[in-house]
Amino acid sequence: MTADDSGQPNRGKDGRTIFNVDRDKLLEFMKGMKEKGYDHLSLITGVDRKDFIEVVYHLHAVERNEYVVVKTTTNNGVVPSVTSLWSSAKWEEREQYDLMGIKFEGHENLKRIFLPESWVGHPLRKDYDLGNVQYINMDSDGEDYATFDEGDGW
Repeated sequence: MTADDSGQPNRGKDGRTIFNVDRDKLLEFMKGMKEKGYDHLSLITGVDRKDFIEVVYHLHAVERNEYVVVKTTTNNGVVPSVTSLWSSAKWEEREQYDLMGIKFEGHENLKRIFLPESWVGHPLRKDYDLGNVQYINMDSDGEDYATFDEGDGW
């Protein structure tokens, strides 16, 4: 965990405590947060900082109505999954995988949630090529697939 010069965790504009945690210590840190009463994972999001991908977790201690933010960076796009601590992370991690390309190590069913598996790239990343238009179609089994052929998609 990193802190400001005073040794204290950082504070956001909204007053929430922000912890910056090394990727290798993330799961251990998150277990500790759950033990401290942060029983609700309200959000996971990815932020493309151009030089690196940051993963941001919003935790809520429901009984105390207290929120904290936990930030980490990926290691080549990979961070540990927190699904063993909060089952809601199953959907949140899939969304970030689909749209940002973040791989959550240990996730039991990490696959796209919005886009077909054949979709090329991750649309919320800064390096995503908006010039390569992809179209969606459906095969004879009712499965969606992506194509670059405008005559083959909708």
